[in-house]
Amino acid sequence: MIKQKIISKGKLSVFLIFILATGCTAKYSVTPNDFVNQVAESQYKDERQTGFYVVSPVASIFFNSKYDANNIRKVLCKDKAGNLLYLFPDRNTQLEITSKSTNDVVKMYFDTVFFEGNKLVGLRSRLVPGMTREIDMTDIDKIEIYAEFPRTEKAQAI
Repeated sequence: MIKQKIISKGKLSVFLIFILATGCTAKYSVTPNDFVNQVAESQYKDERQTGFYVVSPVASIFFNSKYDANNIRKVLCKDKAGNLLYLFPDRNTQLEITSKSTNDVVKMYFDTVFFEGNKLVGLRSRLVPGMTREIDMTDIDKIEIYAEFPRTEKAQAI
């Protein structure tokens, strides 16, 4: 009897953890041209703290305590139902950009994305400086934005 209660509570706990882990992230899409226009007109570099403080000089060789952020406050995109909305990205918002030529997925943090020349450049890690990702603008097939606990606002249809 007691063993059954423990097993039952364990199953419930696993289920709740699964729901919390998967149910709090939302996926949005934006066309490459729309994304380029939105980011190009509102990006400017601002230095931010990583939230990870380097204590020793040796650790500072491997980890940065600051990174460049783009300060984009909102992005116009579509949810999975096709509704047009504004997403207000935070530090955990990530981009997944699919390449036309290789079908590879390039992942980067939304707040670290910049246009440099004809490439979209961003960081995969804020702590390790060498984890920069880039993709040529003409090679972008699709862009998906993943946000944990997203904050959105309904947009007017154009």
